[in-house]
Amino acid sequence: MLWADEQGRPLRLVWAGTRWRVTDQPTVITEPVSWWRRLDVDARALELAPRTCTGWRFQATADDGRSCVFDVRDEGDPARWFVVKVYE
Repeated sequence: MLWADEQGRPLRLVWAGTRWRVTDQPTVITEPVSWWRRLDVDARALELAPRTCTGWRFQATADDGRSCVFDVRDEGDPARWFVVKVYE
């Protein structure tokens, strides 16, 4: 479960049965928009591709003081977020 502010930035989450508070400035994870690959099949101009937000990376701290960095994605449904990577 993830809670966000009005701009969509993560504020807190529950992961693995633990409550976490975001304790730094979240960074947007972007990737080229899906339709760009049809125009640039050989990926020679990926740096020119329009990008879309696909998730966030942020540091969060649990009530016991542990801190981790989380990568989360919404997979197309902004009401459902998935933790895709945790750096301890």
